[in-house]
Amino acid sequence: MTKKLTIPVVLAFLVAISLHSCRSEDLLNSSEEQSPSKFRVFTAQEKETINYAKGFKTLLERYDEINNVQHTAKALKKALKNSSEMADEYVELNIRSQDFTTKTNEKFTLFPLIKNGKVDGIIIAILKENETQVEFLKMYTEAENYNKILELFKEAYLKNTLQQRIAAKGNGNCSSDGSPCDTGEVVITMPGTGGGYTGGVWNGDTLPPGGCKPYENCVNPEGPGGTGGGEGNSPSPDGPQLSPCEKIKEKQANVKYSQKFADLNKKDIFDMNKERGYYEKQPPKGVIAQSGFVQIDGAPGTQGLDLPDDKTGISGLFHSHNNADGSIKIFSPTDVRTFINTFLKNAREYAGSYEDAYSTVVTSEGSYTIKYTGTTHPGGVDYDTSLIWDKWYEDEMAKIIDKDGEFPQNKVEEVFTRFITEVVNKPGLQVFRVTANSATKMTYNPTTRGMDTDDCPQ
Repeated sequence: MTKKLTIPVVLAFLVAISLHSCRSEDLLNSSEEQSPSKFRVFTAQEKETINYAKGFKTLLERYDEINNVQHTAKALKKALKNSSEMADEYVELNIRSQDFTTKTNEKFTLFPLIKNGKVDGIIIAILKENETQVEFLKMYTEAENYNKILELFKEAYLKNTLQQRIAAKGNGNCSSDGSPCDTGEVVITMPGTGGGYTGGVWNGDTLPPGGCKPYENCVNPEGPGGTGGGEGNSPSPDGPQLSPCEKIKEKQANVKYSQKFADLNKKDIFDMNKERGYYEKQPPKGVIAQSGFVQIDGAPGTQGLDLPDDKTGISGLFHSHNNADGSIKIFSPTDVRTFINTFLKNAREYAGSYEDAYSTVVTSEGSYTIKYTGTTHPGGVDYDTSLIWDKWYEDEMAKIIDKDGEFPQNKVEEVFTRFITEVVNKPGLQVFRVTANSATKMTYNPTTRGMDTDDCPQ
C-alpha cells in the first residue's frame, strides 16, 4: 500500500549546482562515446507512465547486487544474513518525495539517508543528459529548505517504523537484530519547482555516476553506456563471435591453459584433502598483455576454495573437486553463481566479450566447462535465489545416491543439466564435458527427462 503525506512546504532549490564526480580511477579512463544508451527503467512501454522514483530504487538495488556493496536496505539485510560487515548508512528508498522535473528537463527524486537508525541526510537521485546519466548526490546542508525537508523525512521515518522500534525496545537500529526497518512505501508530496538542486559527492569510492551499464539496465546493452559506464570501456571484439565449441578448442590449444589443465587432472590432486585451482586474470584496461593464471588452494579438510577479495579482471577459473566422501564430481551452485556474477562481467569488461568467460571443473569422473552464448548479461544471482538453488541441488542430488553411498556420474550429469535448464534458467548458458582435446555439449531433454549430447567438431 502507498501512503501519501501532503505537506505545504515550498522547495526553493538554488539553481547553482556544485557536483563532484564519483568516478573511480578506472571509470575516468572511459573514452568519449556517441549517442549513449538510455535506461530500461526510464523507458515507457506504450501508454505506461514512468515512475522515476521506482526506477532509481531499481537501479541502486541492482548496483548493490552486482557489486556486493551496500547502499540500500535490501543489501544490508543480505549482509546481515551472511554475517558480513555492514555499512553504517543506507538510502531508505521506500520513503521519498514525488518525482520532480527541472526547467532543463532533468528528473530528480529525494530520499532520506539513514544512519544508526535515524534520518541523517537527504539523497538526490538525478536523471540527466537526455535521460542517459544517473547520479546520486548528498544534498548540502546549506541548501535552502534543507532543514524543513529533513524534518519531513524524519517524521515519516519515525511514524512508519514506530511499531518496530517499540517491539525492539528502543533499539537504535530499529530492529533487535540490527537490520533496517520495513517502512512500506511513503510518498511526501510537496509543491514542485523547476529550479534545481544542490548536492555533492556521496559514497564516491563505491558508487559511480554515469550511464546504464554499471547497473546492467540499458535499452541497448551492447551500445554506448555513457560516461562512467563500466562495460562501455570494453574493447569491441574483432570479427564474428566464436561458438562455445570454438572457444573451448581455442583454450585447449593455449599452452598455459593446457598445462594447468594437465596439472589438475592427476590422481595426486584428486586424493588431496582440499581443492586446487587456477584463475585467469585479464590485464588492466589499456595494457596490451596476455592474461595470467594464478594458483589458489582451498583450506585443508574442505571441499571449496575462495577467489581473492579483489576479483578485478578475473574472467575464468578451473579447479579440482577431490575424492572426499560426499564429493559431487560436477559444478556446485556456487560455481555457477560465480561464473554469472563475476566471470561474465569481467570477461565483457576486460577481455571484450562474454564468450571469453568460462568455468572448468576437473574431477576423477570427468571434467566439465560452462560457457555463455548471450550478447547481454543474463542478470545476476542474488542471495535469496542462491538459497533456492542450493536447496534444489542438494535435494535432487540426494535422490540419486546408490546403495554404496556413491553418486553415479551419469545421474550426476542428468541432474546438473536439469538444474541448468529448469532452475538456473538463463538462456545461453551451456555445459560441456571436456578432455584435454575434446568437448561434448550436454543438454537436458525435458521430454525424455534425460540428457542429450552433441560432440564438438574436432
